[in-house]
Amino acid sequence: MDNSTTSGVALLKTGGWAAIGMALCYISVAVIFFGLLAVPQGADTLGRIQYLQQEYTLVATGYGIGYLLFGVLLAILLQTLQQAVPNKHAATAALADRFGNVWVVLMMASGMVVLIGLDKIFRLAGSDVVQAVALYHSSGLLTDALGGGIELVGGLWVLLLSIAGLQQQWLPRAVHLLGLLVGSLGILTVLHTAPYLKEAFGLSQLMWFIWLGVLLLSSGTGKHNSSALS
Repeated sequence: MDNSTTSGVALLKTGGWAAIGMALCYISVAVIFFGLLAVPQGADTLGRIQYLQQEYTLVATGYGIGYLLFGVLLAILLQTLQQAVPNKHAATAALADRFGNVWVVLMMASGMVVLIGLDKIFRLAGSDVVQAVALYHSSGLLTDALGGGIELVGGLWVLLLSIAGLQQQWLPRAVHLLGLLVGSLGILTVLHTAPYLKEAFGLSQLMWFIWLGVLLLSSGTGKHNSSALS
């Protein structure tokens, strides 16, 4: 096995672990925010701020995993896919890569906004409650708009990548068909008042990440044809 083949296999395996890691990020965030954290019922905005301050370590861990770590792993996966797609210069594959890069920026920016925003909110809460509450709502709005209130960018990435995959037949057809569903659900979240769209997107994308990760790892160990490396 020459050096180029060795590096290609290593890249596939790294991308596979990154994809599985992104699925684990989803699971970790769900456990933290829906299992371990519970804002007291009936709490007003100031009460929510105080609760988040008391549980800051857990809250910061959740946001760090959900935005910053996810963004890093997404960048690694994008680098792998850029090399793994047989014709990475094809229009659909190239466009998918563009949206993937935009999604990285949005995830990283959202994580930094929410973490810095919380720090400022907690500082203000002790001296100016009105300003703290205003910043809490502003920070929440900005984070939600950039990082998950609407999953259009992530949905377009998965949809276009899946279309490119079907065109080039570089992975099993079934995983690309699942990707079409995932991407469509993400795009439909522009109807952000419709119930359960975000949840459906998140759950289906979690399964897609795991499946994609397993396929990349299998290719990296030689169990599948690794000729997808360009």
